[in-house]
Amino acid sequence: MLRLRTAPLAAIAVIAAGLTLTACGSDNGGSDKVATDTPSTTAPNGTGTGSSSGADGGRTMAPSGGSVGGGTNAGTGTGTGGDHCLTSQLAFAVAPGSGAQSQGSQGAVTITLTNKGAKSCAMKGYPGVDLVGGSTKWSLTRGTAETPKTVTVRPNATTTFNIFYLPFDKGDGQEFKPKSIVITPPNETHSHTLPWDFSSVLLQDGATHPGTYISPVGSK
Repeated sequence: MLRLRTAPLAAIAVIAAGLTLTACGSDNGGSDKVATDTPSTTAPNGTGTGSSSGADGGRTMAPSGGSVGGGTNAGTGTGTGGDHCLTSQLAFAVAPGSGAQSQGSQGAVTITLTNKGAKSCAMKGYPGVDLVGGSTKWSLTRGTAETPKTVTVRPNATTTFNIFYLPFDKGDGQEFKPKSIVITPPNETHSHTLPWDFSSVLLQDGATHPGTYISPVGSK
């Protein structure tokens, strides 16, 4: 009788041990599943981080000479910090106080470019500038006194460039009477026209170093 009682107790011990092992296996399976699901829950955060990096890149790269970044995004028209300023995005004007300050001295016409868009944009280099009068169109030379830098223009902010010109003085050479200034911003193909309300200019369109030239965008 004692042997008959011992056998069931052993069987019960074996069954209990088996149940214990099964529960541990289920816990491990649950842990593995949680670990597998973690990347899918963090994936949207990773995507968001990528977008923020792109925005930071547009904001910080451009002022540090990030014309490469601006050039890469040029033409997209999204208006982010890394994109170049579109002609349609800018308001053009002649700054007060422009023009020659005394007879026979070189004059300076300061052109203001104001970002009227909703987002920042960037420019680097020289605009295209033509002085037009009658049948004459004079595409002005670039000055070399200043090194072009990338300029980021925030909404409603303004940057400038200068047109330095040599007024005509009787007996100096050929007189040129401009009527308008045709301006094409850097990396743009569309232009904007402003009136020329200053004196006649000494025409030096064939000179190597003319007294009439332009500065890069961002110059004072």
